[in-house]
Amino acid sequence: MFEINEGVQKINGEVVDTFQREVRDGNTHLRVEAGTTGYKGSCSRDAGCRTYLNILCLSGDFYFAPIQDEAGNNVGVTIACCGDDGLDAIMKAVDFAQEVIDDQRCEVND
Repeated sequence: MFEINEGVQKINGEVVDTFQREVRDGNTHLRVEAGTTGYKGSCSRDAGCRTYLNILCLSGDFYFAPIQDEAGNNVGVTIACCGDDGLDAIMKAVDFAQEVIDDQRCEVND
C-alpha cells in the first residue's frame, strides 16, 4: 500500500481539493497530485469546474516539455520516459490521477 496525502490547489479563484502519492518503481520516483471540483453544469471558464494534474519526476529517465502553438502559447505537454521502470511508473501515476478525478467527479454528482 502507499501513502496518500491531501492537499489544496487554487485555480482561477476556485479551491480544488487534491490527493497526492509517490510512485516508486526500480530507480524511478514520481510524485503525482490530482483533483477536481467536479462538474458544475457549465462549459465556460467562469462557471465550469476546475481540474488539476501534476506529475513531478524526482528520479528516473523522463522528459517533460510544453507544447506551444504558433503564437507561443502553451497548449499541451509532452511526457516521454525510458526503461520498463519508467513505463510502470507513468502508468501507475496516470491510473492514480484518473481514479482521484473520477472519485471526486462522482462524489459531487451523487
